[in-house]
Amino acid sequence: MKKILTLLCLCAFLSHTHAQKCTFTKEETDSKSGLPVKSIMTSVTNQFIVWTIKEADQYKLGLEITMSGLQKENIRKGDTLTIMFGNYETILAFANEQYSPVGKANDLTEITNYFPFYNVNNDDWMKLCSNNIQYMKVGFKGDYVNIELNEGKAKKIKAAAVCVK
Repeated sequence: MKKILTLLCLCAFLSHTHAQKCTFTKEETDSKSGLPVKSIMTSVTNQFIVWTIKEADQYKLGLEITMSGLQKENIRKGDTLTIMFGNYETILAFANEQYSPVGKANDLTEITNYFPFYNVNNDDWMKLCSNNIQYMKVGFKGDYVNIELNEGKAKKIKAAAVCVK
């Protein structure tokens, strides 16, 4: 009996020490709606950042995409974000409004940034919480950008999705 109690205490201690510590990039109340907002930023590459966001009871993915050259195409409301997991399961999210490119140029470089947000339903959010993303495909006006994720970055996005859940 003493061994069983010791094992139970050890299991409880180990599960507590391995519990995920969530550090939110932003945790605030939305100034317009008054609803709580939690988000975590994950940098995938120098050109691609993923935000996992929970606003009240709604989930969103925010992206920061940097492209070389000056782009003119908008990401339109309803344009898609396709996410493929390592198990070949996919989810589809839709841009919740139109997003215009933000171009910057100087003597050395020309770049364009996009900052779209995509609504994600609860079932798909649970898939984000339990699977590693293999790649993401951002579609806009017949064009698209593919982003492959290495295992470390995929695990960070999954952990962020769990945190904001």
